[in-house]
Amino acid sequence: ELTAFINSFLTPVSDIVTYYEEAGSGDALVLLTGLGADLQSWALTAPALAKQFRVVMPDNRGAGRTSAPDRPYAIAQMAGDVVALLDRMGIEKANLVGFSMGGFVAQEVAINHPGRVEKLVLMNTAGSIDGYGRAILRSLIDIRRSNMSREQQVRHMAHLLYSPALLDDDARYERGLQNSLANPYQQQDHAFIRQAQACMAFDATGRHSKIKAQTLVVASSEDMFVPARNGQKLAKAISGATFKELPGGHVGFIEYPNEYNAALLEFLG
Repeated sequence: ELTAFINSFLTPVSDIVTYYEEAGSGDALVLLTGLGADLQSWALTAPALAKQFRVVMPDNRGAGRTSAPDRPYAIAQMAGDVVALLDRMGIEKANLVGFSMGGFVAQEVAINHPGRVEKLVLMNTAGSIDGYGRAILRSLIDIRRSNMSREQQVRHMAHLLYSPALLDDDARYERGLQNSLANPYQQQDHAFIRQAQACMAFDATGRHSKIKAQTLVVASSEDMFVPARNGQKLAKAISGATFKELPGGHVGFIEYPNEYNAALLEFLG
């Protein structure tokens, strides 16, 4: 539970109202979460980072407590939301950590607004969607269009998100599942589909030379959603980028928070 030490805000940004929370003080550090997720993803990350940074966590367009219009979304548009939020907050330059879809958004910010990014961390993400990724996203869109219950949807995604070790631990798996189901800010189906469609259209191929920020690319060794090969390829495409592989599934930073927090602080510090 983050609320004990965090300030929360709603602010108009472009055509939406963005909800964000912030904690700590120091240089700005923006955490951008993934498809279908809200800022609660960072519950095990933000407290560690807020000891050294002013941590800003927005809910993406379509998720959490941010507006979820039912019209097409684009990753570049979501990057524009981030830059507009920085403008509203008077933040000239920030460190960016982008996880999964948030990594797409962070790349677009770094490509289109290189002067706004101090250091860049791209976590369990890719430089473009491959056929494997498109196949997964199509199946997830189909599930959202089906009459599956919320619990069935969450259980169906578990093997994509968690490592075999976590899935083998029945008590821990059920705890994670119940946490997801207890979220009072469940994403609406149309908004998940709009985000997934934006992901399917994302392609930064040939544009990574525009990224000027010092970059760390992190991949999880047992990620079934965005396999580590995507991170290896992305690190090669960004000049001077460092690649690091850590344990866990797609949400390795939730499964192994200490290892991921240490890697983030070592790079950002």
